[in-house]
Amino acid sequence: MRGFRCLLICFVISIILIPNSVESHSADTFTVVIKEEGLTPSSSHLLYNDSVVWYNTDSRENITHRIVYDADGDGLYNGTLDWDSGLLYSECSIEDENNSEECNINFQILFNGTWGIGEYSYQDILSNGTTYTGTITVIHDTHPDESLPILGDSYGVFEENTEEEDKSQNQVDVDKSKKFLFILGIISGIGALLLLILLIIRMKL
Repeated sequence: MRGFRCLLICFVISIILIPNSVESHSADTFTVVIKEEGLTPSSSHLLYNDSVVWYNTDSRENITHRIVYDADGDGLYNGTLDWDSGLLYSECSIEDENNSEECNINFQILFNGTWGIGEYSYQDILSNGTTYTGTITVIHDTHPDESLPILGDSYGVFEENTEEEDKSQNQVDVDKSKKFLFILGIISGIGALLLLILLIIRMKL
């Protein structure tokens, strides 16, 4: 009877721990605070599928901020891979919200599609001509058995071809993870069934 209890405890623990060891992290949202003296933090590291939200807290009169990223380096911020938050205010009144022009105090970028793995050096342009620089670094969401980087990884967004390759690679990684979890579930189920049959046989003896 004592051996039966030990086997049962080991079985329950293994069922609890095995799925958790291969589970990826849930998507997180990182906050960058736009202050009078600069960006806090000015450098952020996150995983693929996370997002970043910039909040303007600079309440100086007639001062607005604008978060921009120039992916193609043409000096403009209207490209497919560029960012342009538009003017960010410290607050928006009801009159502003009803106005024809948009009034925003925050700006968000999700790093799981158009923007993915890579390093992004962006700017915070103030209406008084001051410019602050920030960096966002996005890395693969690796599992415990995937500590080494995938061969062929590249950092930075340069061309649409590179973007498509990143999307394809990420889809392959997701498909592999799903297959692995499916196979692991089948093996766990078979193991559990065999263990249960063995325990029933031993109890009858």
